[in-house]
Amino acid sequence: MRLNTILTLYVRNLKQYRRLPAVLAFSFIVPVIQYLIFSNLFNSLSDVPGNPYGGYPYYMYITPAIIILTAIFGSVNSSAALLVDLNTGYFDKLRATPASLAPQIIARFMSEFTRLSLQLFLIITVSILYHKKVSGVLELPEAGFLGLITIVILAASFGIGVVGNLVVALAFKTKSEQAVQAVFPLFFVAVFMSTAYVPDVLLPGWLQSAVIYNPSEYLIRAVRGIFLEGFTDSTLDSITIAVSCIIVLTAITSTINYRTIIKSID
Repeated sequence: MRLNTILTLYVRNLKQYRRLPAVLAFSFIVPVIQYLIFSNLFNSLSDVPGNPYGGYPYYMYITPAIIILTAIFGSVNSSAALLVDLNTGYFDKLRATPASLAPQIIARFMSEFTRLSLQLFLIITVSILYHKKVSGVLELPEAGFLGLITIVILAASFGIGVVGNLVVALAFKTKSEQAVQAVFPLFFVAVFMSTAYVPDVLLPGWLQSAVIYNPSEYLIRAVRGIFLEGFTDSTLDSITIAVSCIIVLTAITSTINYRTIIKSID
């Protein structure tokens, strides 16, 4: 019975996105624009002496950053559908049905994970097509199709498990779209305070020290390793660290989210 409830709510949540086209477009178009602008503006960065990634075009170097940024954008904007349910009373009506709180939350996160995964595949497709336009060669990243799936799972898990949990908690706490959108710059700064756009050896000394405390840095390293080098030993180590960070942070944010939801509906 609970499984049927989850599936029913899951399908309903997916259909809900048809009424929020602006949200879907915004979370996809902005990273694409940034990808195209940055890859052209800072293309000469690959020629800087001492750049360990000088052998790769800059647009390939920043692709992992854009993937993570898409995951964050999509997760922050995921609150839009939830806020519609909260502010229209739909969530309160569900509480009057046999459906308990757990299936409702699980179905919401499942639908967000599905939507975000599709957006990530789209952004990766854009990067592959851009590579073909520049080089004339249509090819997958070094790790192949399995690598693409791994990248999507890692990025979507970070987006929904970490960012999404915090956003949902804030949505339940404030029921304000403005308050939820206001936290986006914090995640944007977190991405910039990493090696997302510039290799660590070219960063200022203080930022090189700060990078190691940035959880998104380890995810970016894992995605970049898969994208540029394939499943090498160093890449597998990065994936292990990234997965560990996602699990720990998801456990923490899930606890925060659960307590916030319980307090808000009491």
